[in-house]
Amino acid sequence: MEFPRRHSAWRFVLGAIAVFVIWYFFIQRDSQELDASEQSELLHMAREQLVAVAAGGGAIEVDEASLPARLLRHDIAFVSLIVDGQLRGCMVDSFSAHEPLYRNVLRNTILAASEDERFPAVTPEEVRSIRIAISLLSPSERLKFKAPEELIEKLNPGIDGVIFTLGNATATYLPDVWRSFPDPAEFLSRLSEKAGFPPNRWREEPYPAIETYRVLRFEEP
Repeated sequence: MEFPRRHSAWRFVLGAIAVFVIWYFFIQRDSQELDASEQSELLHMAREQLVAVAAGGGAIEVDEASLPARLLRHDIAFVSLIVDGQLRGCMVDSFSAHEPLYRNVLRNTILAASEDERFPAVTPEEVRSIRIAISLLSPSERLKFKAPEELIEKLNPGIDGVIFTLGNATATYLPDVWRSFPDPAEFLSRLSEKAGFPPNRWREEPYPAIETYRVLRFEEP
């Protein structure tokens, strides 16, 4: 009876090792993590794209074969353009990962520079004063709630990015917006307004769909 128990123990150990290897090399690496060189590569491409679109050009050409595998995975990138600490344009084209990360960064750099309706298109003279920030979004999770008070309890101020959807209108705030609106009720009211509704619309039935996500943010020095 001794040998079967030893055999079973070894199978358990080998199984645990296999699970760890799969988690470490595949699942963990598929998370939001990007190493310093990958972040630098994305910021460099975004900078080249900003220069090109400000000069009236289109999407820059990129040799995919030269890119790290992590940048070819489908992910969601929110691109922000900042001048002297103030927003100069930002964009995320979709909350669903639908193309390689590097391509999504380029797409949203173009949109932030030329399609944010709150700002005029970026000019060549402005490019040098703009700092680029990229926020890598995790998959969103829809919150279930039956009352506004329950919704507030489920939010994590300073940590959650929040998506507000009602009908065809969608708006989001990144986690750093909590610095401006630290009170969850005010945060949701401002987000309701951003989506084109009265501030208290998030309190009224039928309730909007509220989703949360986490962010890995990095930016140019």
